[in-house]
Amino acid sequence: MDSGTLKGSIRVKILGGVLALEILLVACYASVLYYSASQNINLNSQKAVEQSQGVFGLLMENDTKMLGAALDSFDTNSAVKQIYLDHQDRQQLLAATQNLYRSNKLHYGISHMYFIDKDGTCYLRVHNAGSFGDTIDRETFLQARASGQAASGIELGKHGEFALRRIMPYIHNGSLIGYLEFGEEIDHFNSLMKKQTGVDVAVLVAKSFLQEADYRGGMKVKNRPDNWDAMKDYVMVNSTLDDPTRVVSSLQGDQLRAVKTASYLGTVTNGPATFAKGVFPLKDAAGRQVGVVLALSDVTDQIHSQRSSLLLLILISVAIFVISFIVALRYLRVEIIDPLVSLAEQANDISMGNVEKKLETKREDEIGLLIHAFERMRVSLKKSLALLAKRS
Repeated sequence: MDSGTLKGSIRVKILGGVLALEILLVACYASVLYYSASQNINLNSQKAVEQSQGVFGLLMENDTKMLGAALDSFDTNSAVKQIYLDHQDRQQLLAATQNLYRSNKLHYGISHMYFIDKDGTCYLRVHNAGSFGDTIDRETFLQARASGQAASGIELGKHGEFALRRIMPYIHNGSLIGYLEFGEEIDHFNSLMKKQTGVDVAVLVAKSFLQEADYRGGMKVKNRPDNWDAMKDYVMVNSTLDDPTRVVSSLQGDQLRAVKTASYLGTVTNGPATFAKGVFPLKDAAGRQVGVVLALSDVTDQIHSQRSSLLLLILISVAIFVISFIVALRYLRVEIIDPLVSLAEQANDISMGNVEKKLETKREDEIGLLIHAFERMRVSLKKSLALLAKRS
């Protein structure tokens, strides 16, 4: 029988086992490679969001000190204190402070300056002189009034903007005459964070802290995109990305509400780029978690590298498969298949009475044992045939 016509050939069985083993090994290696690369992306992304949170904290700390230094410097101006104490001429107070306010805004980004009466009534907004007489009830003011000490923190405005505020008791000749507040909007934190970390950011605010009409009006005035409908429970108020809509829409409100520390939330595609999403909580001066800061690390190159590595692994594996199959097939033919076929042919000759051909081998493996067994059978059969011939 021709070995090529065999069904269930030992060659197929052995090569099938080799193939299955190689596929299993490659699958295991690919899984380890993919897991390792994914863990590396996860670890780097977690570090990126933690770094962003650290930079945000440093910016807060440094700018709070800057506001405090500006307040302390302004607090030495006794002439302004006297004008405010007289409470007779708001325009005179504005004229006495306006140049200083403009200088602070130009050099330090201070965008808010308030004179607040002891009962909380706003006497003068230097940055918006036409608006006064309303009651200030922000947390920073309440803390300063309750403690008699300076207080600071970020406060959420009705349009979704955040301002870092520092307020201090305003003392003249040893007596409290009101409160003085400096503040700055912190939108520029985003660009500073990106510059220092290379990570894009977006600020999301819980809708429960905003009124829809106020938010929409504020975005319209500032000529910014209105993202109120992009998410159910949160709204994006600013971002360093040109179009973060897809990134933002991939987030869930429950997921964001559960954030208590810097956290990695997986990856998302935004156009041709892939970003790793991370968030950290954003709390106001009262300690309320009013939103989150979304940190977006561009991991496009890492993802491409991961895919390229897997593709290279597959190509190398295919090459190894082909080479190993050729080597294994040749080895099987020379060492196993051909000797077994030859032995089968000799066994067939013996069964036909041809017992003269001696079976010889130097092999000491299982095939060698089989050949020796057939040789003993041939010799025994030859003797038996010889005895039968003599008797006949």
